Amino acid sequence: MALLMLLLLCGAEAKKKRRRGQTAPPLPAELEEGCPFWRSDAAPKELSEFAHELERDGRKAEALPCYVRAIRAAPKEPVGWLDLAVAKQHDEPERAIELYSHGVRLSPSDGSLYNNLGVLLRTNGRGEEATACFEHAARIEPTGADAFFHLGGTHDQLDRHAEALHAYRRALENENKNEARILNNMGLILGKMKSWAEAVRTLREAEEADPTFPDTQINLLHIYTAHGALDEAKVHLDKAMALVPADEGLRGHAQAWEDAMRKREKAQWEEKRRRDLELREGPMTREQRVQRFQEVIGRCGMDKECMRKLLGQDDESGDDLVRF
Repeated sequence: MALLMLLLLCGAEAKKKRRRGQTAPPLPAELEEGCPFWRSDAAPKELSEFAHELERDGRKAEALPCYVRAIRAAPKEPVGWLDLAVAKQHDEPERAIELYSHGVRLSPSDGSLYNNLGVLLRTNGRGEEATACFEHAARIEPTGADAFFHLGGTHDQLDRHAEALHAYRRALENENKNEARILNNMGLILGKMKSWAEAVRTLREAEEADPTFPDTQINLLHIYTAHGALDEAKVHLDKAMALVPADEGLRGHAQAWEDAMRKREKAQWEEKRRRDLELREGPMTREQRVQRFQEVIGRCGMDKECMRKLLGQDDESGDDLVRF
């Protein structure tokens, strides 16, 4: 009963609320015929492997009946149910979830199947059910990283950032080959939590784990640009451009960096101009500035070009304010 409740929670048969002893989901009647490789003595594995070949050759319509034949040949084996579900995941996602859930029920001790079901559920907007599947997969394989990695991503998608970090840390403890991706995701979550210093530190660790992982370079570029550290951002822009020069998202980050650079250069120019004017004009009292204002207005009226010429500011942009 505990297994049944778990399967119901992670979407296995939530709509029909099947009990353990009830029949399997119905197979599509239109797929009962049409498998080009079928013999009465064909093993389910043979039928399924042949269907895989058909799909690889772009003959999906012929592959689907072969998966159904594999199920008919051995309805209590998961392989046919799982393969048919995968083949239907894009065209009929709800039917695919139903079929895959039944395959999981036939092999309830395989943690990887719960992972796959969780991904299928999450892809179709059923995040809470996906979370239950990943949590169960993690209980089955507590030393594996995949379930914790997917769990972290699902918590993040549901805006549960603290839970996402905890799951990613568990994945990191168990992982020995994918540290950069996990650390990168952790850095992004820390950024969402406004823990900027820790986010940068974590992304730096991701960069050290794999300098060729482009997402880390792009994320460091984004954070540094957003915080005005444009020289540091340029380092990561160059690295990202070297890794993924045609990436569409990177172009947007590069444009943001260029806009920030132009803004900084303008601010620097304006500050230099202000200092130059102060040096040239020397300190002036408020009364002196009011007197100068009245003299300039008296001669120029509201003609800004005339004002700038009298004040020695005619090298500035027409959009800049006249300073008295």
